[in-house]
Amino acid sequence: MEQEFITPIHVRDYIFCPMLFYHKYVVGLLEPMTEMMLEGSREYLRDEARWRERKTLLNERRIKADRMLFSYPLTSKKYRIHGIADTIFWVNRKMNILEIKYGSSSGPFRNHLYQAAAYALMAEEEFSQPAYKIILFYKTHRKWVERRFTMQLRAYLIKVLERAWEVLEGKLVLEPKPRAPCASCWYRRFCYP
Repeated sequence: MEQEFITPIHVRDYIFCPMLFYHKYVVGLLEPMTEMMLEGSREYLRDEARWRERKTLLNERRIKADRMLFSYPLTSKKYRIHGIADTIFWVNRKMNILEIKYGSSSGPFRNHLYQAAAYALMAEEEFSQPAYKIILFYKTHRKWVERRFTMQLRAYLIKVLERAWEVLEGKLVLEPKPRAPCASCWYRRFCYP
């Protein structure tokens, strides 16, 4: 059966490493869960229904939201992507996307930025208005990172989505390119046997 949609997790993985994306989603090799991955999953499950905490977080930042949506499902038929946004909020009618990150990382990481950008792209289609900012909140370190959802960021995200689909549909064959993260990557054994 042909895949209809990808998710922002696919985007995150492709940005981190196209070969990881290939091994995970085309070949079907899944990395065993590490303790850090398990803790992030446990924290997400504990936090999923805590919409009050998200409101408190915005209040701590002195952000007076006009409207807020939590765990909101989004789909872009145009880009064939879907997912559930942590928080979408409006300030002075400007739409912002808040993505909460768990685990011990302090970021910001490029792959997290584009994961959140994928939610912004879907929200633009859903609400027929431009997304203003993408916000990453690294919960463990209480680090708040804001970026404008610029035309450049949007254009690169669209290119990533196109490339990811080409890989999934077998139209693009990837070649491993050694990078710094390769040294500790579980998938390395499949890239460099």
